[in-house]
Parts: sequence; structure tokens; C-alpha cells
Amino acid sequence: MDEWQLPWSAECLCGQVKMRVTEAPLVSMACHCKGCQKLTSGAYSLSLMLPDSGFEVTAGEPVIGALHGENDYFYCGHCLSWLFTRPANAGPLVMFRPTMLEDASWVVPFIESFTAEKLPGVATGASRSFEGFPKMEDYAAIMDAYARDGVRPKDTEA
Repeated sequence: MDEWQLPWSAECLCGQVKMRVTEAPLVSMACHCKGCQKLTSGAYSLSLMLPDSGFEVTAGEPVIGALHGENDYFYCGHCLSWLFTRPANAGPLVMFRPTMLEDASWVVPFIESFTAEKLPGVATGASRSFEGFPKMEDYAAIMDAYARDGVRPKDTEA
């Protein structure tokens, strides 16, 4: 049995942009930075870090929006749902918004970043916290721990 139950289908709010995930996430995370708070109109952004080789847009044309800078933030051009980010200087990775999945009920942040900017009273369930982003040299151990201990989709097979 595939413990990740891949592939996963995803789409924006209006359904014009459709995506497919074919490889397991490397880590799940919540970012509490003020930028993510404003981008989501919420307390934090929820992400699955995916290898670029395991992610594809299968319909529609995402547009770059929000912060026009070193990272590319992709949105649906019609409903303006924030879909994913391609971070600069992070290699072939995609920071995917798991709320676009058909079923995101299983997603729990494994790490949380920018807790220095965290709003009072916010709890994510993350087992590891960082005042900023983790150091680059820490990601290998974080990804190993997530591969071993991270939450998987619920087994829906009888």
C-alpha cells in the first residue's frame, strides 16, 4: 500500500487551475511571518514542500502575483487563490498550498517558522518551532524526521 496515497489532485477555488502531486512531500510547515499573514488573511500560511519533479499544473495558467521579488508566488488569474510558490535559491522545490487538495484534512504542520512574528493564541500542532526560517543545514535532518514521523493521509481503503 502506498502510505501517501499518491497521486493527489488539486484545484483552485473556481476550478480553472488544476494541479497534480505525484511525489511525497518533503515536509509540511506553517509560516507565521507578517508577509504570510497578509497573503493568507490568516494567522499563518500552510505549505507542503514538494520536489518540483512531483508537481505539475494540469489545466489553466497560474499567474505571478503578490510580492513581485525573488520568489514567484503563483495564483489563479480568475479567483486569485494562492496556489504555490517557487522559492528562489532553494533548488527545484515548490511550496504548495495543501488547502487546494481534494482532501487536506490530514495535513498538520511538522515545523513552524517565524514564531517571532506569531500572533497570540495561535497553535499549529507543529512539533518543531523556529524563530525565523530553519538554517539551510538543518533541512536534511528536518526532512528525514518528516519522512519517518510526518502525518500521512488517512487510509480510506477498507
